[in-house]
Amino acid sequence: MTAVTLSHPTSILTGNIKLPSSKSISNRALILQQISNASLTLNNISTADDTVLMQQALKQHQGVIHLKNAGTCMRFLTAYFAATPYTSVTLLCDERMKQRPIKELVDVLKQLGADITYTEKEGFPPLRINGKKLTGGTVSIAASTSSQYVSALMMIAPLCENGLTIKLIGRVTSFPYIEMTAQLMERFGWSVQLNNENGLSIEIPREIQKFEIRNSKKISTPKSHPDSYRDSHLFIESDWSAASYWYEMAALSKECNILLEDLSLDSLQGDAVIAEYMERFDVLTTEEPNGIRLTKEARNSNHEIRKNPEIQNLKSQIVNLKSFPDLTPTIAVTAAALNTPITLSGLQNLRIKESDRLEALQLELTKLGFDVTITNDELEVRKSPRFAVGSPQKEELQNPSSNIQHLKSEISNPKSQIRNLTSHISTYSDHRMAMAFAPLALITESITIEHPEVVEKSYPHFWEDLKSVGFVIQ
Repeated sequence: MTAVTLSHPTSILTGNIKLPSSKSISNRALILQQISNASLTLNNISTADDTVLMQQALKQHQGVIHLKNAGTCMRFLTAYFAATPYTSVTLLCDERMKQRPIKELVDVLKQLGADITYTEKEGFPPLRINGKKLTGGTVSIAASTSSQYVSALMMIAPLCENGLTIKLIGRVTSFPYIEMTAQLMERFGWSVQLNNENGLSIEIPREIQKFEIRNSKKISTPKSHPDSYRDSHLFIESDWSAASYWYEMAALSKECNILLEDLSLDSLQGDAVIAEYMERFDVLTTEEPNGIRLTKEARNSNHEIRKNPEIQNLKSQIVNLKSFPDLTPTIAVTAAALNTPITLSGLQNLRIKESDRLEALQLELTKLGFDVTITNDELEVRKSPRFAVGSPQKEELQNPSSNIQHLKSEISNPKSQIRNLTSHISTYSDHRMAMAFAPLALITESITIEHPEVVEKSYPHFWEDLKSVGFVIQ
């Protein structure tokens, strides 16, 4: 399959959606389960490509392992295999992964005694790793490149002779993912201390405190199960990053009533903040026993949501996404489609994702006619008169009766304002590009997405779920 064309005849969305499980939680839980040898059953594990790769790799301690373009797998498994004695593996990858740096993580692992060799370009995958017992102690690492480096080190701390203290240098990006790792490690029985004095440091002793499974408030388990079940099973919640595309669809819809199953606002995942952000686009979030319900309606002044300080000051139209970088495509496309000026900041890490996501967003939004500029760490969407509801074309300004007809058309058919957009979207082998642009079918006659198979990386049944709520996909 090379492309799909999407349309939606009514722009009205209703239904129940079973989202994919969180691959961020799944991948961490698989590593921790391997390290702890705990009899903790993982339920609702992700079926995304990245998690399948992780499961397969953890069964193999010798030979060649191909990790495709899975950045999480490359970083976590580099640390895991380096700290596991008697392993000897070569981690191969796709061409894009060869452009994504890993030197900072490898340097710290080598300080701990790791035997790692670059097989091609210095500082980048592929890697050859001979596992051994690492010393542990205290290490420092820049916190601004990738929180996955920090999480990778945290999870191998129990394998180090002296445990591990990690000092983070500089501005910490994607901190919610570090918190996620800490809470999952505590769920498996390790003590993790996050200290903010004199800069953030993380202390993890080698010894498990005692294998006593701690049921963290934020680690959900279906309420229907008895306590004995919850004490021996880890239920992996649905993926909030995947949920963000449904929030976008709700924002772009004419009407919406969608239940996202097995999702909770009280989540390990930082991307749950999308619920707060999308309220500005009249998307209301209601928590129910079985999940989160999305409805689109006028703002209710009595409805209260939690306020995250990083997105709270919406009047300034500047939103710092350094802690939530995966939400950038969703928010950028939504704002552009609704002709809402906004500046997204803290995005420097997007240049080393599955694509150069900043450049990809600018190219595709500009192709559609939106006014977008980027810098090293910011993306700005400007308001465009072309896409204001009811904005007349030049000839309509010269003909008042034509202008009246134009306005009537806009009211009766909200798609008409951008009907004639160029609508062939390149995805750059990036799952988030495909899923962020697909909802534009709600406000255009149709939109074509190249290489739709890229969604397998995180949301394998994305296209089927869209069909279930009325999208026509050809």
